[in-house]
Amino acid sequence: MPYTIIDIPGYNHSSSSGWHPQLREYMSRRGYEIQTLDLPGGKYPVFDEWYPIIISAIQQAQYPVVLIGHSLGTRAVLRVIEKSRIMIETIILIAPFDNNPTNALFRDGNYANFFDTELDFDTIGKYIHHQSLVIGSIDDKNIPYIQAQHIAQDLNAELIGIDNSGHFLDAVWANTLGEIIVKKLAV
Repeated sequence: MPYTIIDIPGYNHSSSSGWHPQLREYMSRRGYEIQTLDLPGGKYPVFDEWYPIIISAIQQAQYPVVLIGHSLGTRAVLRVIEKSRIMIETIILIAPFDNNPTNALFRDGNYANFFDTELDFDTIGKYIHHQSLVIGSIDDKNIPYIQAQHIAQDLNAELIGIDNSGHFLDAVWANTLGEIIVKKLAV
């Protein structure tokens, strides 16, 4: 089945940073196309500025939508689903934040507005067609692995923990993440 895959990078990242370009290349070689969004705000992102861009990409989709979020992008994915109530095929969250309000303090509160409301997982769950996937780094020093465990439990999602992967920032993670994503989409 063809999908529209939308990749939402994390804090201060873009379509040209980290593993995003290599992931698009990896997925393209396997017949998938990914659109990585460039979102405004740099070091001071605002969810209300990200929301219409993400919604526009979803509304323009020709096929069932798969949302991939990394780090702060995971919070954006969940808030977009909750707020828009648009049906999404599945979500893949990489190094996610959980629902703990203290996450607003990360990076000196530069993106506290992403955490100004607690997520309603009952609502979110109604708008995700297939089981979600959470990929966490067991040794993540930015967002502890326990947060991946919490969000996987809240979503009743499959959880994959990977050791020695930091916060999945480097391009070297593109193939590993691509393999996991392709396997998830093939189910």
